[in-house]
Amino acid sequence: MDQKQGTKANPIAFDHESPEHAENWPDEFREMREKCPVAWTDRHGGYWVATSYDAVVEMARDPETFSSAKSFDPETASGSGGITIPFTPIPRGLPVESDPPEWNLFRDFINRRFAPKAVEGFRQDARNFATALLNRVIETGEMDLVNDFTGPVPAMVTMKLMGLPLSEWREFADPLHTMVFTPKEAPEYAQVVAGVDWIFQRCAEEFMRYKGLPEEPNLLSYFAHQPVGGRLLELNDVLSLANNIIIGGVDTTTALTTHALEYLHHHSEAKARLMAEPSLVPFAREEFLRVFSPIHCLARNVTRSVEVAGQDVDEGDRVMLVWAAANRDPAVFESPDEVNFDRASNRHLAFGSGIHRCIGSSFARMMFEEMIAQMFARIPDWTIDYEGARRYRSIGTINGWETMPIRFPPGPKVPCDFEI
Repeated sequence: MDQKQGTKANPIAFDHESPEHAENWPDEFREMREKCPVAWTDRHGGYWVATSYDAVVEMARDPETFSSAKSFDPETASGSGGITIPFTPIPRGLPVESDPPEWNLFRDFINRRFAPKAVEGFRQDARNFATALLNRVIETGEMDLVNDFTGPVPAMVTMKLMGLPLSEWREFADPLHTMVFTPKEAPEYAQVVAGVDWIFQRCAEEFMRYKGLPEEPNLLSYFAHQPVGGRLLELNDVLSLANNIIIGGVDTTTALTTHALEYLHHHSEAKARLMAEPSLVPFAREEFLRVFSPIHCLARNVTRSVEVAGQDVDEGDRVMLVWAAANRDPAVFESPDEVNFDRASNRHLAFGSGIHRCIGSSFARMMFEEMIAQMFARIPDWTIDYEGARRYRSIGTINGWETMPIRFPPGPKVPCDFEI
């Protein structure tokens, strides 16, 4: 990349959805950040790519100029805006794909359900789910880390939070996982989206069922009974809230935990240290969040012409905020490509920045802790079968693993309050 590249007249060759990017993203972002921290690419209709910490934070904290709002017509599956590039043909997420004042209304409505104290009420559930899932495989000495453990635990916690039947956990977890790693331009993407549509259909059915019952301590029942801005929620609003909570909260935690366990597989001293010092796990978690940034990047939509990092960004343009690149910016993080559990300051952007900072961050942190604790206690030694393991073909939204077979010394089942 030379100094003249990165403008609309001379765009860079970059596609965040490509297999090449999935293989080389740290080096690709390093070069972009050094030479052109806000650069233009013609892919997917054209968009700016922000890779420096300062540029990403500047845009994320200016929702008036860099909008997240999305419009969607379910009859034609068409729309505009939103936080993904290319456009994702599903209902918008609320509140993440809205702007103030609408954002304030819906964020305030759900905030207390995601507060740290509320999240602690689900810790025992996460522990039970993790225990039960390992009971299914512990005697065999092998499992798929993603599909048997790090994927189902967040899915089941989210189902409990929403008020969906836990017996459907497999039908719930698999389509969400597949949608994330399938490129949006792949021939099979429409079929993948259809699988996710089933999940939202179940949300609709359960929401309607809860309307006829006394309020229960889950989100779908809460949505059925509690007013927002003086009115009860309509089904479209409920599906948009469910979209944000379900898609934003399941596979992200899966990706984080899988990356962490893969790192510890290769760094036995780091694993031994964490096992000997459990109080260090939260600090390690934040480093894993920074280095592996499960949510790779998210888009914004420009509402007025403005200059950012020396580039003239025009009204109507789209911008990709690359959290993963910002989290490895050497201007903010010393030795940014290294995992350092003792890092003195860790102002990472793995959960975003500004008003749209991830509302489910406390859930993600709690579920990570419970899964790591279960692995350390019951499967302290594991070997990854890399011949069977596959990274995501596209990391354009989330950076994770499709599958990761592991082997380990078999162990016994343990008593558990939850059966699968």
